[in-house]
Amino acid sequence: MDEILWEARLSPFRKGSELEAEEVERLHAGLAVLGDAIEHYEQVVGDRIPDKMPMPLQVHRREGEPCPRCGARIEAVFFSEHQMNYCPAEQTGGRVLKDRRLSRLLK
Repeated sequence: MDEILWEARLSPFRKGSELEAEEVERLHAGLAVLGDAIEHYEQVVGDRIPDKMPMPLQVHRREGEPCPRCGARIEAVFFSEHQMNYCPAEQTGGRVLKDRRLSRLLK
């Protein structure tokens, strides 16, 4: 999901019902990222799964690295079972979203 939203330049916290028609089109176009990743894995991995999988994705699990498009630092929001990565400059108007790990401790 990180890659699709990054490709579409949409905030990870936008509701589908809030999207404009043009944003829905960008989201739909962003779905191609999944097919590209699967194709990459089929070509690179082959029949045997290596110990370390190659990462063809641009933002997924790349917290702290520069955004490939604009150079801003990739940020992450952590949940109990997963993390969501995004580019604040392109997806949230420059806002760094609250890290769920810390907000739980501050209550």
